[in-house]
Amino acid sequence: MKKLIVRNAMVIPMLEEPVIINPGHVVVENGQIVHVGRDLSPEQLEGAEILDAKGQVLMPGIINAHTHLYQVLLRGVWEDLTLIPWLRKVYHTATVLHPDDCRYGGTLGSVEALLSGVTTVCEHHFLNPTIDHTRSTIEGMVSTGIRAIMARTVMNDGELAPDCVLESSDAAFKQIETLMSEFRQHRETGLLRFATGPNTPPITTTSELVRDIVQFSKQAGIGISSHVAESRTVVEDVRTRFGFEGVVEYLYDLGLVNESAVFAHCVHLNDKDISLMAATGASVSHNPVSNMFLGDGVARVIDMLKAGVNVALGTDGAASNHSQDMFETMKVASLLQRVAHEDPSVIVPYQVLRMATVGGARALG
Repeated sequence: MKKLIVRNAMVIPMLEEPVIINPGHVVVENGQIVHVGRDLSPEQLEGAEILDAKGQVLMPGIINAHTHLYQVLLRGVWEDLTLIPWLRKVYHTATVLHPDDCRYGGTLGSVEALLSGVTTVCEHHFLNPTIDHTRSTIEGMVSTGIRAIMARTVMNDGELAPDCVLESSDAAFKQIETLMSEFRQHRETGLLRFATGPNTPPITTTSELVRDIVQFSKQAGIGISSHVAESRTVVEDVRTRFGFEGVVEYLYDLGLVNESAVFAHCVHLNDKDISLMAATGASVSHNPVSNMFLGDGVARVIDMLKAGVNVALGTDGAASNHSQDMFETMKVASLLQRVAHEDPSVIVPYQVLRMATVGGARALG
């Protein structure tokens, strides 16, 4: 039996209410935490590898609930663009993107995450010109030992994306099933899981595709990841074409809003959207640095939390962030709500830390 004891740390177990155990000790046996507390018995110490963490903080790993790892290769390429023109640029990189680029991005992005305290990333993969692009990203991620969710999403409509990434639901689902089979061993370790979703409904997806995804995700037992209400343009598109006041209301009508869904951004939600999220158990991945970068607006995080919506945090891709640093994301998440509400007490640091840990864990299952 392998036993590790981390001693003398400032232990923050991320409970509902703030608890700090200082000095605290954590006992790990065969990869499982079996004890957290102030005291250790002689039996616990027997045969253990001991790591002295005096002066250091020990807490659950941070979870990046939404990113695009290949974009570490696109830092600072496009500045001063709003979302839709920026998306057009990003989508068209698919015409030159090579699977090796995805492997390098998946590896480098995962290493950056690990070095900044992130133990889990949700890779929202929306450029899939071939199955090798997705496969290479997975290979890059798993080579680093990080826990990864491959959210292999789908686009089939609109004028923003090039033809090479528009596909039928049947073709997309077949690729996902193939990859799930190929990486079965990694899935069995618990370090790799799959999800899918409509990339940015409804500007890149049809309603029929959304319905197909709902059915497939349930059959495959995988989660949902989707860009939702990131800009006012998307909300206006839903109102004009489908007659719904909000994007979440539109997706709820199609069956996509459920406890397995993680909706990235959610900058422009109305009261009904927030109520539907709370009632169904769907989660939000708040990406404040990216939203500021693109001038999207300020998400109603305080209203979501008060309504009981689970809010996680994400960096988004480095093309709209320049970084995979979740500590920066936590700082910005806090300051943005304070200035938006003109109230420095509207959100406290512990709430933000829980969003980056417990919130992300709940969002990703």
